[in-house]
Amino acid sequence: MVVANQVVFFTVPDCPLCDEVRLWLKDNRVKFIERDVAGDFGSLREMYKLTGQSLVPVVSFKSKAVVRPDVELLTNLLL
Repeated sequence: MVVANQVVFFTVPDCPLCDEVRLWLKDNRVKFIERDVAGDFGSLREMYKLTGQSLVPVVSFKSKAVVRPDVELLTNLLL
């Protein structure tokens, strides 16, 4: 379950785009919960409810979700 004040990062293993977002989050000292949607059907279902699709990476915060975010989207959402 996504909590509104937590950053949730939906990802899959071996995803270069996910690696870029993970690095940005860590470099900017953003605390996040990572959910592997490939290994957890509940997380996949939760991500789908938020976005209506199954593309990753997805970052969710304060009831908003961004799909395949770039630096500008991440900055606007989280900083």
